[in-house]
Amino acid sequence: MLRVIGVSLFFIALFTLTGFVIGAAGVFFGLWSMRILTIVSMIFAMVSILLIAAAYHYAPSVILKKYKAKTSDKKEINAIVDKMAINAKIPTPKVCVLPIDVPNSFIVGRNRNDTTICVTEGVLSMNKGEIENIVAHEMWHVYNGDYKIQQFVSVVAAVLRKTGIFIPLAMLTVRLGLSERVEYRADYYATRFSGKPRDLASALNKMSETARQNPMHGSPTYESIWIVNPFKREGHRRWYYTHPPTVRRAKRVEEMTHEGMSEIPEATEVD
Repeated sequence: MLRVIGVSLFFIALFTLTGFVIGAAGVFFGLWSMRILTIVSMIFAMVSILLIAAAYHYAPSVILKKYKAKTSDKKEINAIVDKMAINAKIPTPKVCVLPIDVPNSFIVGRNRNDTTICVTEGVLSMNKGEIENIVAHEMWHVYNGDYKIQQFVSVVAAVLRKTGIFIPLAMLTVRLGLSERVEYRADYYATRFSGKPRDLASALNKMSETARQNPMHGSPTYESIWIVNPFKREGHRRWYYTHPPTVRRAKRVEEMTHEGMSEIPEATEVD
């Protein structure tokens, strides 16, 4: 939550400054008076506040609708989510399935008691150990509250990117708001919850390779919510990507030797 507040304040300040610069340019070229400069700055500040409020409140529903999430009636995945939630000591999230063949997953929600884990149909074709680790990865995001900043930044950046003129600001929002360490940490605790490091490494490699052969289409601003980047890494789209290379993640996971559950640490905000 602290990270969301920090990014929000930075975004408001930056957006207000943008309005001030635009207004100052108008004054410099004699297009309007100093009074108009103040009005323009205030308009930009108000727009940024409204955008942040809307993104924070509606991000979960926007994302679920965007990917056509449907409540799961699959007993196996529902049972796995329940098991991993118990291991992670969190309330069991709702489970939704996305009509996407490429295996991947993400978490959205407003708080720990109201979260939804979404898995693609491609995940359901993987083996049980791999599915457990995919789910366990998302359970850490719930436990640690990472999903709040991920969904918030993704939606704000997506709106900015659509305007065209604010694409640089969208890129900056993503880069400042998210960190590679979030995924490394989630990988680590996923194997603690599942006790099966090799299955997580296998799942990461399979998801990455499938996404490379059959990448998803859509705004790259949503990359951060997925367990593995599902989009092509090309051109300016690279600036939106926050996940570390999957090969590196899988290698780190394979080197883990712990088994079973260990003491779960206190949750920490994304840093």
